[in-house]
Amino acid sequence: DKILHIMERLWETDSMAFTYLYTASSSRREIVVTFLALLELLRLRMIRVYQGETFGTIRIFSPVGPEEGRKTIEERIP
Repeated sequence: DKILHIMERLWETDSMAFTYLYTASSSRREIVVTFLALLELLRLRMIRVYQGETFGTIRIFSPVGPEEGRKTIEERIP
């Protein structure tokens, strides 16, 4: 599950860049799926996203800890 994968990586650090979630060899589909997972996490209010300038690096933060986050994912995502 991409959402859990993103959150587990995010819980390892305070924040990360969107580009950290994929590699140069990732397909366009993989990048789109990752972006859609981020949108779902935003909807659930499990992450915050910041972009300092137009076309700048997108930084992702999680105000939710691992325990609360896993519970939310289990409850709200089928």
